[in-house]
Amino acid sequence: MAEQTERDPFYVGYLPLPKAIKRFIVPWLVGNIVLAIGIAAVVASQHREPGDGVWGTGQSVKVEGWLELDPYPVLHGVDREIYLPVEIGKVGSQERINEFERGLAIITGFVIKRDGRNVIEIDDSAKYPVLNYTVDIPTYNAETLPDNALESVVTYSRTIRALRVQQDLGTHTLRGEIVDPKCYLGVMQPGDGKTHKVCATLCIKGGIPPMLLVRDKQGETAAYLLTDVDGNAFPASHHEYIADPIEVTGQVVRDGDLLILRADLDSIRRLEQ
Repeated sequence: MAEQTERDPFYVGYLPLPKAIKRFIVPWLVGNIVLAIGIAAVVASQHREPGDGVWGTGQSVKVEGWLELDPYPVLHGVDREIYLPVEIGKVGSQERINEFERGLAIITGFVIKRDGRNVIEIDDSAKYPVLNYTVDIPTYNAETLPDNALESVVTYSRTIRALRVQQDLGTHTLRGEIVDPKCYLGVMQPGDGKTHKVCATLCIKGGIPPMLLVRDKQGETAAYLLTDVDGNAFPASHHEYIADPIEVTGQVVRDGDLLILRADLDSIRRLEQ
């Protein structure tokens, strides 16, 4: 072992740092701090925008509208908004909602919203989480819509106007990603992409309706409620495509303000990333 001399720098915790060690350690520390900040900035820049989704857990609200059951529960609100009812957790509302009939309903719950799209998480603590009124208001086809199509009914001494218009927008080939709307709209931020694949799959397997999210070059999004070609619920056999970039062809139907894609399941293919 080499003999230590008085000139050899040696660090002792309770003594000042030797100048030779200080000349090395200070630039080393500064360099590592700058490097760490740079790496963090690069990593952060690669993350997806989390979005401005809101999960209104602070207070439940009552939403009134026209309740549809097939292939998924959908509430066409009298406020002109569309609501997808779900249960608390990764569970759809089919088991509860299917006890009722299509018609006027009030759902009490917590609204999850983003970009004009809404999910309502049913509030089990409410006295009547779902209140249903059976009223015969027909669904019209846009091409045969009569002049007197607007129907009025009275509920709680108030007039509610419900107008159901369905329009075939033709066959389209779309590129996008299958998301579960509960997480995407605000419960998770972000609620899409590869990192969310397992969560989205569990939500959709639990009955939360899948949506195809399509982005244009400007970053604007369109969302399509996803069914099979016959209008039935999207099958579990194709859940493997959830959260992957895909291309799919199908018939687009507008139901009020709701877009539905009746997908040709054989047309689905993954896109190269």
